[in-house]
Amino acid sequence: MSAVSDEFFINEHLDFLQSNDENLTFEQVFQQYQLSSFSHKQNSKVSFGFTSDVVWASVSITNSSADSIKKVFYIDSAWLDRGDFYFIRHNALVKQNSIGDTLPFAERPNRTRMMTQQYVFEPGTTDVIMRFKSNDPLLIPIYLTDESLVQNNVALSSYFYGFLYGAFFILLIYNIALSVGLKDVRYVFYSLYLLSFLSLNIAYTGHGFKYIWPDNLYVQSWAMIIFLYFYIIFAIAFCFEFLKLKVFTPRLYKLKIWIYAALIIIGGSLFITGKQLLAVHIGVILTSLLVVVFISLGFVTFKSNHRVVQFFIPAVLMGAGGAAISAATTWGIISYNAMLFHSIEIGMLIEMFIFALALAFDLKEVNKARLIAEVDAQFDHLTALYNRRAFSSVANNQWHLNLRLHKNMSMILLDIDWFKKINDDHGHAAGDAVLKKVASILKNKVRKSDVLARWGGEEFIIFLPNTNKVAATGLANTLREDIQALRVIHDGQSLTVTASFGVAGYVNHLSRLEELIKLADVALYQAKDSGRNTVFELPDEPDNSPQCITPH
Repeated sequence: MSAVSDEFFINEHLDFLQSNDENLTFEQVFQQYQLSSFSHKQNSKVSFGFTSDVVWASVSITNSSADSIKKVFYIDSAWLDRGDFYFIRHNALVKQNSIGDTLPFAERPNRTRMMTQQYVFEPGTTDVIMRFKSNDPLLIPIYLTDESLVQNNVALSSYFYGFLYGAFFILLIYNIALSVGLKDVRYVFYSLYLLSFLSLNIAYTGHGFKYIWPDNLYVQSWAMIIFLYFYIIFAIAFCFEFLKLKVFTPRLYKLKIWIYAALIIIGGSLFITGKQLLAVHIGVILTSLLVVVFISLGFVTFKSNHRVVQFFIPAVLMGAGGAAISAATTWGIISYNAMLFHSIEIGMLIEMFIFALALAFDLKEVNKARLIAEVDAQFDHLTALYNRRAFSSVANNQWHLNLRLHKNMSMILLDIDWFKKINDDHGHAAGDAVLKKVASILKNKVRKSDVLARWGGEEFIIFLPNTNKVAATGLANTLREDIQALRVIHDGQSLTVTASFGVAGYVNHLSRLEELIKLADVALYQAKDSGRNTVFELPDEPDNSPQCITPH
């Protein structure tokens, strides 16, 4: 091939020699190269998958100009244990250099995450033989390019990863804050899931080797593997908690401890025995299976009407699906393509936003349920009136406002007569029907500013702000007449009902709402004691006896 001035993907021009003999020397390989023992791969071979073999590659570069041309071999993969370049002119070795993760980062000629090798091509033809060996999946997409284009690629990738890491970091902090504030274990595991993927990405993209452990070759050799297993463990943990398997499929949920234990034992054993290639092999298989397992669990919980599953399945298709595509590209199952190879990052970025929406939606639903519960806690479910607790809260606010403004206030307390007999003779359903009918009459007669509540059992209470005792007594008598005229039809029978009323007005010596309620209760007691179906009011002077306004 001829040297070109822009970026050129050279894998389609490479010839390969794959050998299981690690001790094969360059001289021996060069002899086979001269004997045309290298074979050409028609499909632009990039991935050799999980192999312990040594892969040799060759290419001839022709500089047809009269000037020397400086070029860079750029390998678009951040994991490669060893790469040796041999440059040959006129059947003689003129330069040899090595790159890879088995060398400290400081020894790289270009301080880039990806592997690069510079060479100045003299006019004429230069043969290049390359040797590749790795304990990770062997992936060698090679470009012949200029230094300026390498720097452009570095700058573009910096923008992309800056955005990616920034988004992940913001979401991580946000979910940590939610996990602390809400004490919801889902946010804890989602934070760990994000952190494990972020760590894995930093390891396999070379950012860790460049910025965090540039001189520690042992960490570099195991970091990606360790973070891969943490990613799998926390992905499963998050899935189990996010889908609430403990609620919807408790039997499956109980398996999580065994799954965690198996992953830890497998990963720990491979780490102790130093079997890096096998550890990565198993890890990639498990990563590829995640999408199948997650979608299966998603459909299981979908049948249980778990609402957030509508977010889970598309998120998994994006995230775990992207990881599976990247794994398949790494294996060589799918032909190499830069977009496909980086699909795990693109998929995880989309998954991240979908899960963020899902958790926000779930948080909204939780808050909505909490608000509904708070509202329900204020109302009596049978009559839809305020209950006793809500009445005290709302009426107290009105009480203090009227005290400051020196306004009149009155209280009505009423009790349905002989209500126990209705329940005993006709059943509790009939009693409930009577309560609802009486409540409806009361709601239709009181003002919006009045505070009406079911006080307990068959008792109702009405607080009337800005209302004197005379007006309150008139209202009580109107209500008494309306209730007396009421006919409740139940099981074909027409039931009649009456009620007794106690009325009290505010007097200067009262300082608390409860005192006015107590006065109304005294008046109600007198109304019932006087024969029921009666309105009694207390006079302004509490020492006087109650007055019967409308005797039965």
